[in-house]
Amino acid sequence: MSGTLVPQAAAATGIFLYYEFDGGLGIVNPDDDWCYQLGFTVRHLDNDTNRSALVFHNDDCLGLPTSTMRPFSRQDSPGLVSVLFRRGTSPRCVTVKDAESPGAGSTPTAPDEGDRHCNG
Repeated sequence: MSGTLVPQAAAATGIFLYYEFDGGLGIVNPDDDWCYQLGFTVRHLDNDTNRSALVFHNDDCLGLPTSTMRPFSRQDSPGLVSVLFRRGTSPRCVTVKDAESPGAGSTPTAPDEGDRHCNG
């Protein structure tokens, strides 16, 4: 099937790393259609996943992304940033998720919980 684009059938695998002045954090195997709020002091991003990541310079993935990070790429960040992994032609609705929660020892958030919104 050369030349045919096929939607990706599985969520991203790998780790998306983001660095602040005091160290780095990561999102392992990020879920599709979750808006990960990375924070206000992010200075560098490493997309070490097998999928492209949409980067937004806000905390809710609203509007158009400011950049698209290809798999296994790096870029600097201006501070406030959120990131979204989207598969194929999925709808424009996302659930906002704080990348640092749930914390150690807490109950994971169910997939249907969170602040859901749709881009116009």
